[in-house]
Amino acid sequence: MAQITPQATAYVTIQQPLASGNPFKREGGDWHAELCGCCDDTKECCMAYFCWCCFLGSLADSINESKWSCLCVPGALGMYRTKVRTTLNIKGSVCSDYCVTSCCGFCAAVQMRNELKYHGIS
Repeated sequence: MAQITPQATAYVTIQQPLASGNPFKREGGDWHAELCGCCDDTKECCMAYFCWCCFLGSLADSINESKWSCLCVPGALGMYRTKVRTTLNIKGSVCSDYCVTSCCGFCAAVQMRNELKYHGIS
């Protein structure tokens, strides 16, 4: 009795499909919240001013970071700004994030909170 064996079919790809673009090179937008617009939302501004630790903990929660990182890790606010900026595809660089948070951490933190609210995240 003869056995029938299935034959395998080989497919050869001659040309790879073209990608629609490099997602890491796509152009980002600008911040919707102004850096010096910390008084646009007086509730957030007052919370940041009167209870800085609580404000940073709340900001850390909203971007899925540890509450303790902002208090124990030097430069954490710069890392938060970089995370917010890259997640929301906002123009900028790591260097500018650290410069802004070093010069005016209060304004940068309130700007991040306002930007997250603008995008419905916070």
